[in-house]
Amino acid sequence: RTCVGHRMWGALKGAVDGGLHIPHSTKNFPGFKAPEEKGQEGEYDAEAHKDRIFGNHVKEYMEMLQEEDPTKYEAHFSKFIAEGIDAEKMEDMYTEAHEKIRADPTGEPAEKKDITYERDDDTVKASDGTEHVRSNKITLTQRKEKVAAKIAAAQAKMMEE
Repeated sequence: RTCVGHRMWGALKGAVDGGLHIPHSTKNFPGFKAPEEKGQEGEYDAEAHKDRIFGNHVKEYMEMLQEEDPTKYEAHFSKFIAEGIDAEKMEDMYTEAHEKIRADPTGEPAEKKDITYERDDDTVKASDGTEHVRSNKITLTQRKEKVAAKIAAAQAKMMEE
């Protein structure tokens, strides 16, 4: 079950704002305040939702970290700092991103990485030097044989005792 403020609701809001007709209610959007008593209407604060879309919650967190723990701030927001984005430029960054999306909503496909994989039993080696352990799929008959062997081993162990 999704909760209020989940990123799925952000995607829904973006799709609706983009012109798609999707039946929905605002009760799961950030800024919705549930009614205090049964039968009453809930309140939807569109301004709170807009603040969330434009990253004001991240801006507040950045400002808080910058004052209280500068080393943690530098660790958490190192890529923002490298790009020259501080708390004051956060809303401008999102505004610019929205403008670019409106100008060309098609997007650019990500370039493919030329990585090849070689499998050696349970180890998968990539051409970029990384290794991953992946178990092989086994057939139903192999699985049944494996279970039968375990049962036989357990029975043999019990017979010894």
